[in-house]
Amino acid sequence: MFGLTKISISLMLAGLLAAAPTSLNFTLKSYDFGNGGDTSTSLNYGLNSETGEQSGNQLTSLSYKINSGNQNLQNANVPVAPTFTNPSSEYNRLKIIINTSNNPTDTKYEIAISSDSFITTNYVQTDNTVGATSSVAQFQTYTSWGGASGVWIVGLTENTSYQVKVRALQGNYTGTAFGPTATASTVLPSLTFSVQTSLSASPPYSIGFSGLAAGVVSSGSATAEIGLTTNSNNGGLVYVKSTGALTSALASTSIASASADLSVASSGYGAIVTSVSQSSGGPISSVAPFNGVSNNVGGLTTAFQKILTTSASLTAGVASVTLKAKVDSITPSSTDYSDSLTFVASMLY
Repeated sequence: MFGLTKISISLMLAGLLAAAPTSLNFTLKSYDFGNGGDTSTSLNYGLNSETGEQSGNQLTSLSYKINSGNQNLQNANVPVAPTFTNPSSEYNRLKIIINTSNNPTDTKYEIAISSDSFITTNYVQTDNTVGATSSVAQFQTYTSWGGASGVWIVGLTENTSYQVKVRALQGNYTGTAFGPTATASTVLPSLTFSVQTSLSASPPYSIGFSGLAAGVVSSGSATAEIGLTTNSNNGGLVYVKSTGALTSALASTSIASASADLSVASSGYGAIVTSVSQSSGGPISSVAPFNGVSNNVGGLTTAFQKILTTSASLTAGVASVTLKAKVDSITPSSTDYSDSLTFVASMLY
């Protein structure tokens, strides 16, 4: 009786080892993996182990990599290509917006950046600069990387194409591979600066005073129109200088320029910024003493003085500068009173 029992068990095992799961659609071979293991425990942890895992080749494509064997359920999703742009013609920075790829909110991301298609790889640091350091400290959450607004990667080289890619780390588990790349380029620093008058777009430019009457504040027949467009991140300044007076060679006299309220001064001459505007960026604004109102003018000198400023890049900035003068009853009459104004723009790149 015991002999029959052994024969029966032996035949049953032989049948199990010989059979393979099958149907009309498939046959699964080498299905006997993961059939061994152990568990180690303590008061603080439990560790499961598995033996018999099958080896195999890594499956890859342009978008993913799959290693053989069991995949950890805690792995984050590989981030798809981020949004990488130069939205305002920047010369030393580019904007990146990470795509979370449906990862949990506590997922952290690292950004790799290159200017040679990752022959050389650097990483965006937590202060948004670029460096060679790659460590867990460089991983930040989506929110820390600016969320939906993104962040500017700063300190880049002008007129250069850059590539970026992102990888994810969720919790304390294995991080992902880097996802697909995105490309954007910096441009050259630029400045467009122009000076003309409200009456003429072509030189020579002239602003006249017709019939200065004693005790009356007169405005010039045209305004000086200053045009400014720049991609300077730090903005810049426009300066002005003159001979410092309206001078007449025929009368051998001059009307000195000084900062004053011509409404109450007996005589004088100066400039005032009467309007400013821009299409975007900036803003452009006037600088004391040329930012007065009504007849409060700024004195023009032989040294360059600040007259306009912008704290950021600017598109189609325009400023109108009005010249005003007043004479008293003892000022000699003459038709050759004149001054020469020079404007200079200086940007902070």
